[in-house]
Amino acid sequence: MGKVARDHHRRRLEKLLGHCEDEPTIRMISAATAMLAGHAKARHLFRDAPADAVGAKLGSPFHISPWTLETLVNELLSAPKHRMLGRPQFPSLRYDLYDALQLLAARTIALEGAEDAIFLENHDVMTEMHRIAQRQFPWQRGVGNLPNLYRSMRFFGSGRAAHHFEASAGIPVETFVKIGMWLAGSFTDGDLVKRDTDLTPLGVSPEQRERALALLSISHADARTLARRVRAGSLHTAYRRSILRDHPIIAFGEQGERLRCPLPALVTHRWTAGLYLDVVKGGIEVWKEIGEKFERYCFEYLSAMMGPLSVSPELTYGPKKARWRTPDVLVGDGDEIVLVAECKAKRMSFEARFADDPVAEAAAGYGEIAKGVFQIWRLFSHARRGIAGLPPVRADCLGIVLTLDSWLSLARNQEAEVVAAANALADAEGDIAVEDRRHVAVCEIADVEYALQHGNAETFLEACRALGGEKKGWGISIAHMSFAGAERPYPFKGRVADVLPWWRPSGDA
Repeated sequence: MGKVARDHHRRRLEKLLGHCEDEPTIRMISAATAMLAGHAKARHLFRDAPADAVGAKLGSPFHISPWTLETLVNELLSAPKHRMLGRPQFPSLRYDLYDALQLLAARTIALEGAEDAIFLENHDVMTEMHRIAQRQFPWQRGVGNLPNLYRSMRFFGSGRAAHHFEASAGIPVETFVKIGMWLAGSFTDGDLVKRDTDLTPLGVSPEQRERALALLSISHADARTLARRVRAGSLHTAYRRSILRDHPIIAFGEQGERLRCPLPALVTHRWTAGLYLDVVKGGIEVWKEIGEKFERYCFEYLSAMMGPLSVSPELTYGPKKARWRTPDVLVGDGDEIVLVAECKAKRMSFEARFADDPVAEAAAGYGEIAKGVFQIWRLFSHARRGIAGLPPVRADCLGIVLTLDSWLSLARNQEAEVVAAANALADAEGDIAVEDRRHVAVCEIADVEYALQHGNAETFLEACRALGGEKKGWGISIAHMSFAGAERPYPFKGRVADVLPWWRPSGDA
């Protein structure tokens, strides 16, 4: 029944999309995105949207999730079109009816549900939970925030990465970000943007505007070709590649003069974390520098947020003939180390996020995390055995691997494979006892930031401890919720101008 149901829902969705014109449908989706974000003006583009639809949240009958809309845009662009002769077959598919969009969304969700049932015939639910988390959590957390901007610019928009970007894109990265920020703001009301808009008041030339649009936008014809190609195959509809991650803006018209953006948050994603797409081919020296910057950032962030505890970078210890290095960051209480952190900046591939077997698809990345767990265990072993030169380590010292991506978000199965790999490394090393191999939390840096900005050093340590017990498998911010207090300011707010020279201290661009 699973495949029969899937094929039935696939045909129903494709039949509807085959009778939808792309530009007015994308205009309708853009308006819905703006309305759901709270922009009341966009509601008037629909004849039937009630006031309650403005800002409708999850649980409201008028809510449509952004991840569903993203999938819908990709399915729209990849669907074959029917010739429309005479009266339309689906008169209810009017572009000024919110009911029409809700129907398309419902058909998309029904197809995804049928595919979920097939997947769960051969996989346990925790494997699917990881994929759901990878798809939904970034939308729920949001990308338009100061920490995301500063981190992205520091790692991908400065130093060797910035030089590589400018050499390949023909535009300084800070100018690209300025244009991207302007575009993201201009699309928020759900309307189109004219390609030839004069940006010289922002200090942006027409040539620079076009170079930025070459990265941010794609012509309608090319979008259809690309969508059909990248979404071909048997992978679950929800987890197929999205062309909007590379090109969030679709250009319509003979000269691409009408720019439309169904999900403006993806423009922001493209000029923050999405800068990774532009520097990934920069070579080993670029990635080595990004890794070093990530380690430094983690040290500086914990130093700013973990007071009154002390924070120090890695130390070298041991006898002269057998020197060792500690993990990257050490957090101390008095003379004792109470938390050790290893930093791993490797990015997740698309396959690592959504494959049926993520560990097999991204063995190198998961292997790096396993190595980080092993390195922390080795320190615990050395502390227990009293290796010379190592500062005192508290008996219940905690370990954490800080990552740039959400490798183990709701990923109990992948976590078990990482621990197995770490155990193999520990067995090969020798002298790492069972008591040394205690739980090590693996946490995305953005999740760590959220926890610490709503707590303090003590509550953060309690949350780390809970991840090894009753909250095993949770994210650090979720484990920390019971300790959450008033939000603390982001400690690097005053540094944004260091990576974006045009940035004003008020935060206005």
